[in-house]
Amino acid sequence: RLYKEYAEVFPILRDFWIGLAVEEANHASWLKNLTSNTSSTPIFIAEGRFNAFAIQTFTDYLVTELARLRKNEVPLLEALSITSGIEQSLIESKYFEVFKTDSAEAQHILTKLRDETLAHLNKAKDELEKFKKNTKL
Repeated sequence: RLYKEYAEVFPILRDFWIGLAVEEANHASWLKNLTSNTSSTPIFIAEGRFNAFAIQTFTDYLVTELARLRKNEVPLLEALSITSGIEQSLIESKYFEVFKTDSAEAQHILTKLRDETLAHLNKAKDELEKFKKNTKL
């Protein structure tokens, strides 16, 4: 939702944020399918993998950022920095390692999820650097 709203507020990078938003929706779909399509190989969620307080803090952060955006309190440079930070935190926390399975198909999906999140991080960093470079001219 945050990326979709960034696209509305900052139309100069609309395609960038819409692309991320669409891919994030795909990632959510993969995870839902992964947990609902447990065929012969079970998939376990490592319940102790994440701290409930940390997850709530991250969720609250996203809600706060949406509110700030709606009040026009987020400049483009900061939005790019926030985007980069979100993707970086997902990589660093290894959130995709919450599932444990011996299923090769599930492992493939989880690897793809990690790779695409890393690609999001790289895209966000590239856009941030381009913006910084262009604003120095």
